[in-house]
Amino acid sequence: MQIEVDRLTEEGEFFAHTYAPGELSLDEDEASLLAGTQILGYASRKSEQQEVRLRGTIKAAVEVHCDRCLRPVNTPVEVRFDLPYLPAKIGAASNENTELQVEDLDQSFYEGDSINVDDLAREQILLALPIRLLCRPECKGLCATCAGNLNEENCGCAQNEIDPRWAALASLQRKDE
Repeated sequence: MQIEVDRLTEEGEFFAHTYAPGELSLDEDEASLLAGTQILGYASRKSEQQEVRLRGTIKAAVEVHCDRCLRPVNTPVEVRFDLPYLPAKIGAASNENTELQVEDLDQSFYEGDSINVDDLAREQILLALPIRLLCRPECKGLCATCAGNLNEENCGCAQNEIDPRWAALASLQRKDE
């Protein structure tokens, strides 16, 4: 979905889109969108500049893998955005290397005469995903020896092997007992 910058006014215009399955890819092996991803927003432009402001919300359901057992987990994502966009030629005004300032981190750039809303949606959904996601709080994960799912069955592998790097600490624990 594209927003044409030249058509925008200070009053702005409403935009909405519901992505069909497979229409928007997250470009991640660990995460994929489920059906019904929806973006609703408002786009406006300052008349004397080419600065565009996009405000809105994204609602999506994302399938990711549990960080311990790799089981697929569906997680809802709802994110609000309020982003200023400037033409890319302003951001690349000089070819010199410049240091980013704190205020630069909130600035986005667009090329040409339009802003790609799909890129905005992809970026915001990925940023909204939790850093660590478990299928359930008591997830036991995978066996380090046989890679069996410890939530489904006890594999019988020896779990009391001590990592040689921690062997000295284990001997201290035995002295205290």
